[in-house]
Amino acid sequence: MAPKAEWPYLPLAPSPYVPETAMTCHLAHHAAADPPGSRSPGAGARGGLAWAGWIPGLRWLGTLVFAPLLLSAAPRSFLAHDEGYYALQARWITESGPWLAPLWWGQPVFDRTIGVQWLIAGAYRLLGVQAWVAHLPSLVAAVACLVLTAALARQLGVGCLAAGSPAGSGGAERAGGAGWADPPLAPPPAASSIGWWSALLLALTPLWINYAHLASQDMPLLALELLGLYALVRARPGASPLWGLLAGLSVGPAFLIKGFMVAVPLVAIAPFLWLQRRHLLGRPALWLGLVLGWLPVLAWLGLSLREFGPEVVGGLVSKLLYLSHSDVYSGGPFYYLWNIPANTAPWVLLALVGWWRLGRRQELGGTQGREQRLVLLLYPLLLLLLLSSFRTKTPYYGLQLTPMLAIVAAQVLQRWSQAGRARPRGLAWGLAGFGGLVATAGLGLLWPGAPLALALQLDPAQLPGGFLPYGLAALALGGSWLLIPFGRRPRALGAAAVLGPWLALVLLVQAGLFSDRSAALRLALAEPAIAKALSQGPVAVVAPEPLSGEAHAQLILLALASPQLGPRLPSLEALPAGGLAWVQGVGAARDRATKLEVVASGETLGDWALVKTRP
Repeated sequence: MAPKAEWPYLPLAPSPYVPETAMTCHLAHHAAADPPGSRSPGAGARGGLAWAGWIPGLRWLGTLVFAPLLLSAAPRSFLAHDEGYYALQARWITESGPWLAPLWWGQPVFDRTIGVQWLIAGAYRLLGVQAWVAHLPSLVAAVACLVLTAALARQLGVGCLAAGSPAGSGGAERAGGAGWADPPLAPPPAASSIGWWSALLLALTPLWINYAHLASQDMPLLALELLGLYALVRARPGASPLWGLLAGLSVGPAFLIKGFMVAVPLVAIAPFLWLQRRHLLGRPALWLGLVLGWLPVLAWLGLSLREFGPEVVGGLVSKLLYLSHSDVYSGGPFYYLWNIPANTAPWVLLALVGWWRLGRRQELGGTQGREQRLVLLLYPLLLLLLLSSFRTKTPYYGLQLTPMLAIVAAQVLQRWSQAGRARPRGLAWGLAGFGGLVATAGLGLLWPGAPLALALQLDPAQLPGGFLPYGLAALALGGSWLLIPFGRRPRALGAAAVLGPWLALVLLVQAGLFSDRSAALRLALAEPAIAKALSQGPVAVVAPEPLSGEAHAQLILLALASPQLGPRLPSLEALPAGGLAWVQGVGAARDRATKLEVVASGETLGDWALVKTRP
């Protein structure tokens, strides 16, 4: 029986590296090309894939595609936990210079590592202490994730026609099980085609775009994980030892970013290392990289132990033990089985098809089926199992699966868009029906009086930009998917599938949904009287210990909004004449109105008030 053909894919951009399988694809294409002027069955497919003339401008087009998703014109404000906490600790590092310890009003708190605080503090030193500067490390890491995801897809040969595989003859797919037939002969892709689409789908994944705009540990950690994984894939026998060095080098900085949680991806990638890259275990480059990567970690721990004592390591271990036994963030054993699909829709549906195909030992193009199964199927599966076994469960742990999900989903999207008449029409009409519902919901938000908002009891004041961007986003998504059943060419189908989600996310990003996390508080503190008072001098804090979770979160945001931070005082009596302070307990502050002036209070500030002592 002849080997099963993979479907062709769409060439989008040139690649600096073309693997052997991709070169085989190009040679096979030129050998099988139709003569000029012919109208073979493959010619129509090739006409639908006429992107080759666009290739020189696609690098610039990529900037236009990704820039509005990552760069927002909306104001930026922080989410209290955890990005506000990191931004505040980085500000203390910048202003007072203790680069060893994460601080909380002068007290070292070793409940986490310090890598992301260093990154934010470095950005502060270069560009000033501003909200948008705090988000730069995550945004730079997000760009690195897009580049590395595209490069990983190319290295694994995803989407490339397998060497020696004849094109499909149009018969029903026997082993694929996808429910549609092979298309006619059409040109295979350039090596970078599926990489470009993988990066695009990653950028259009809600979970990923959310954390790209958070000044937290998660996006830098994902970038380091992808760097190590990409280096391992490149470190084939005979490759430069620099790839093994780079793979080992990424582990130490990842620990500085996320602490002991770096062990999860290391365990998950161990089968790939043992089965496909075992030769690295005997090479000095890998171990040298590990040693070099851990030197900053050991230096930080050693200096911190000398400065603060053994509670440094004890704090990190205690936090790990707390998270592994605490019920505060426990979501049950099946938490990620619904949370990850909910936060990666709609691409998770395509990825499930691709994972099913990989599970049936079908390559996603190319001849590297074993590597594809280990990296794109077993690695995320082990990640999922390890994360599910850990008692603490949060959405950002699932972020580590999104690049593999995007690569597999991109291959399935390409495959489906080029199925021609064999494409299952039921799926297309199902997507169109869902798009119609979303578009109707958008009209309900935009209609005068917003009947949908009234039915759901939504308050436009609580949404950045009001109902307009959300209604337009729903119309963009729904309207685009309504066109799917009417698309005939792969280019039109691909555009209909991704243009709506892209427009929707661009509207939401520019409206501030992913950047203006505390809009109401930001606006309240920007009122002229309050802004003038805050600019007059250092603002101290008077609060009991311990604080509740809500009061702690609100205090972080108030501290970040204060241009000059003063000390934490035990009581109001310690506040000097004319001094400013944030005080918990508005009632207590007003009881002392004879000696205090309440500058700001209200529902937006919660249980906090800005007070000033009378001269």
